[in-house]
Amino acid sequence: MAKQFHYTSRKEMEPRPGTRFATVYYKQTQTEYNRLRTHIYAVAAEIMAQCDGDLDTYRWWTTPLKGYRKTQGANYTPSEIVTDMVEQFVKQKDLPSGMLGRWQKLFADTDWDIVLVSGRPHKETTFGQLFQAGNQYGV
Repeated sequence: MAKQFHYTSRKEMEPRPGTRFATVYYKQTQTEYNRLRTHIYAVAAEIMAQCDGDLDTYRWWTTPLKGYRKTQGANYTPSEIVTDMVEQFVKQKDLPSGMLGRWQKLFADTDWDIVLVSGRPHKETTFGQLFQAGNQYGV
């Protein structure tokens, strides 16, 4: 099951000369940014641990993937996709749409997938618990 994270706004950059697309950066609250960073670091650590003891996983990790084309050179490897995300957070930069898209495509339908949702996370309050429809108090 994908993990859900929230962003507060999107910043669309101007396309670079010679390209048809513009990068979009996702702005997050510090709490959500920290949650996402923790998730990405945990995924990287888990994969690295699996690579350490399993040659097939290591081959997958280092093999260029079909459908993950770079602007120049060989296709992206899973290692490059994950490392790019880790480095983005090490540098404390906002998440760009291209990196997110590659991550989502690689880890679709897994616990490692990321879903970004607009808005701030909903905080459950005591008031909301007491007065929601069908609560134990019959209100």
